[in-house]
Amino acid sequence: MLYTFLKLLYKAGLWFFFRKLEVRHAHLIPDTGPLLVVSNHPNTFMDPIVIAAQLKQPVFFIAKSTVFGSSFQNWMLRQMHLIPIHRKEDNPNATISNDDAFAASFKALDQQKTLLIFPEGNSFNQRRLRKLKTGTARIALGAALESNQEVKILPVGLNYSAPTRFRSDVFVNVGKPISVSEYLTTYQQDGPDAVLALTEEIRVRLEKLIIHTPTDEEDELARQVEAIYRDRLSPAVPASTLPHEQDFIVTKGIIKSITHFSQTEPDRIATIKQELSNYTRQLQRLGIQDPMLSKESSDVMKQSIIGLLYILLGFPIYLFGLLHNYIPYIVPSKVARAVTREEEWFAPIMLTVGIFTFPICYGLELWLAHEWLNIDGIELLFYFLSLPLSGFFTLHYWNRLQHTQSHWLLLRLFYGRQNIVKKLRAQRQHIITLLEEAQRDYLQKVS
Repeated sequence: MLYTFLKLLYKAGLWFFFRKLEVRHAHLIPDTGPLLVVSNHPNTFMDPIVIAAQLKQPVFFIAKSTVFGSSFQNWMLRQMHLIPIHRKEDNPNATISNDDAFAASFKALDQQKTLLIFPEGNSFNQRRLRKLKTGTARIALGAALESNQEVKILPVGLNYSAPTRFRSDVFVNVGKPISVSEYLTTYQQDGPDAVLALTEEIRVRLEKLIIHTPTDEEDELARQVEAIYRDRLSPAVPASTLPHEQDFIVTKGIIKSITHFSQTEPDRIATIKQELSNYTRQLQRLGIQDPMLSKESSDVMKQSIIGLLYILLGFPIYLFGLLHNYIPYIVPSKVARAVTREEEWFAPIMLTVGIFTFPICYGLELWLAHEWLNIDGIELLFYFLSLPLSGFFTLHYWNRLQHTQSHWLLLRLFYGRQNIVKKLRAQRQHIITLLEEAQRDYLQKVS
C-alpha cells in the first residue's frame, strides 16, 4: 500500500521535475518476473524512482544496509520494497554475510517478482560505467538454478542532461533482456567462471545504453565538441528517432571517434583539445554562447528585439508566477544544499521535498484567496490552474532573459569591438575545419 502511494506520488513529481523524460524501446520491458533490472547509477535515489515509474509491476530494490536502522525504520523500508545488502566498503572491519539478502532475493524471484539492482554499487555523477560487482550475476544464476524458472536480466541505461538541475532532461534507454538460462550449464560446471561471464555480458550491454567516457578529460572534450559540432552531425541520424535519442547517437559517435584518435593520433586530439579550450575560455570570459557566433548581426538584432518585447510584455505574468512559486521552488534547493554537499543527492532531495512544498504552498494560497479575497467557484479553479502554469512560465521567462542578455552582449561586440567577433568566428571556423577533417578520416578508417 505504501509502495503504491509513493509510486503515484513520485510519478507525478517526475512529470514536474523533468522537462522531458523519453523512454527508448519501452516494449522490451517484461510485465512480469522473475526479472532483474540492472542499471547504471549516476543520480542516487533519483535512479530507482525513474526506473520504477516505467514498470507496471511492483519493484523490489537491493539497497545498502546502512540505510536501515531502528525497528520502525526497517519496517518502513521493507514496506517500500527495500532489501538490505552488506558491502565491504561500508564496514571494512566487519565480517560480511549477505545470506539473508540472497535468500530474500531468491524468494522474490521464485515468486516471479521484479528486482532492481545497481551493480556498480555506489552512485557517482559521471558519464561512465564503473566496474561492476558480481552480486547481480550471483543472484540471477542462483535464483534460476534454485527455482528452475526462466530468470531474465533487463539492462536499462539512464542518461541525464543535467542530473542535479530542475527541469532538465532524462533519456531512459532500455536494452534487450538477457536470458540467464544460457549461462546455467556453465554455472553448474564452473560457478565463478559463469558469474564473471554474465557480469561481463551485463557490462557490455549497459555500456551500449549509456554515454560512456573512459576519463574526465575525454568527457570534457566530448562536451566541447558536442557544443560546437552537434548540429552538423544530427542530420546524419534518422529523423524518426526521438530528439534525445538523436543526441545520444551523436554523442556516442563523438566519443568513439575521440577514443579512436586518442589511441591512433594523440597529437591530433591534443591540438583539437587545445583549440577548443582556448575558444571556450574566451566565450566564458565574454559571457556569450557558441551558437550566437554562427548568426548574422541582423539576425541577432532581430532576436534581441523580440526577446526584449517578450521580457516587457511577459513581466506581469513573470511577477505573478514568481510571487506564487518562489517559496515552494527555492525551499527544496535550500534543503538539498543544507543536507548534503554531494551533488548526486541534490536532485532526489529536491524532488522529494518539492512533492510536499508545492502542494502545501498551493493549498495555502488557495485558502488565502478564498478567505481574504472571497474567490470561489470557477474563479478559484482558474486561480488554481494559474499557479503551476505561471511557475513554468517564470522558469521559461528567466531562461529567455538570460538568453536575451547574451544576445545584447554579442550586439555590443558586433558594433563596438568587431575585431574580437571576427577573431572568434575565424577561430570557430578553424575548429570546425579540424573536426570535419577528423570526421572524414574516421569514417574512411572505420568503413
